[in-house]
This record gives sequence, structure tokens and C-alpha cells, in this order.
Amino acid sequence: MALRLFHEGTGWEQARKDTRYTAARLDARAAHDGLAKPLRGLLARWVTIDEERREADDAVVDANALVAALDDELDTAVDAFINRLLYELHGDGAHPVFKAYFPEPPSEVLRLGLESEIERTKKLFHVAEERKVSKEVSQLLAAIAAVSKRGTAALAAREAAYATTSRVTLRIQTWKESANAARRGVDSVLEGHAVKAQLPRGYADRFFPAPPRLTKKRATTPAVGP
Repeated sequence: MALRLFHEGTGWEQARKDTRYTAARLDARAAHDGLAKPLRGLLARWVTIDEERREADDAVVDANALVAALDDELDTAVDAFINRLLYELHGDGAHPVFKAYFPEPPSEVLRLGLESEIERTKKLFHVAEERKVSKEVSQLLAAIAAVSKRGTAALAAREAAYATTSRVTLRIQTWKESANAARRGVDSVLEGHAVKAQLPRGYADRFFPAPPRLTKKRATTPAVGP
């Protein structure tokens, strides 16, 4: 088959397979000794980039898991704070003190994502500074602060993980561009060799794999009732 250049939609694994096929096909012909060298170099670089890709993907998965865990932990800490306030205020959710902490329904705070909830809970400390609080409430606020600190660090780590993923994506695109240039060079040399050796037309095309087949799903025949 003729040379098919890689593009943005070309699978990363498929690009490796296509490059490897051409390299192996060249190595099988003594007449093209050494022509596969740049492709072999690209394949070695593919392995390095792929390891970076997997590490970056794993870091994103881990970061998302940690953010979700700390979101749950912060919800638990805030919920404990809410319950303690209601206990001290004899269950009066309309009490001015409770409303000072939670002018909105507390459930809305618990539904927030980690970053938004951390920002929202900062207001709890401002309210606490303006009034005397019990030892229990103070301890619960300290627990919220501790989880929020860990949550802020987790959010920063997740942002860094996504940034690394973006950098690896750029490396993959650069690799494809380099592979295209190298494969075009191989194609050009093969075409020249074919002309010089008076080989059949399409000789160079033999060194590039056929496109992957798209498997069609069989149409299912609806069951016919009795």
C-alpha cells in the first residue's frame, strides 16, 4: 500500500505498528541496508514517550481519586460542624447564629466540588472570629481547615498532572511529525531505487502497511414471533 501519513486522528499504537512494519520490511532487503535506521531511532523514542504518557495518565487518575476522596472527607467534616451547631442551638436551623454560618441551605455547601467547597468554608472562619465558639466547634473548624489544606494541595497536584499530560500530548504530535518526515524520506529513496533498478511501478508502496480494516457489525435479524 502507498505511504499514509500520520495525522491527529492516527492512533498512537497504530503509528508505532506502521513504523515498525516499514522498518522490518526494509531490514528484510539487503538492498536497503541502513535505510531503516532513522525509523528504529523513532521506535526507541516511541517507547520513552509512551512510558511518559502512561505515567502522566496514571498521575491524572491518582490525582482525581485523591481529589474525590478529600471532597468526601471535607463533606464529612462540614456535616459534623453543621450537626454540632444545630445541637448547640437546639436544632434551630433558623437561629441567627446558624444563619450567619449558613445563609443558604447547608446541603448546597455539601454539594459543592472540592475547590468551591474549600472557598466557601473560608467564610465559616470569618463568622467564628466574630463570636465566641465552643471548644467542640473550634475543634471541628480546625478539622475543616486541615482537610482544606490537603485539598488545596491535591487540587494543585491535579493541575500539574493535567499540565504534564498536555506536554506529553505535544511530544506525541511532534513524534508523528518526525515519523512522517522519516517515512517520506524512505519513500523517496525507494522510488529512486525503483527507477534506477527498473523495478515495477508501486515498488515503494510495498514497504508501507495497508490501513487497518474496519470491521462491520453484522446486521441482526429481528426475531420472528410464532
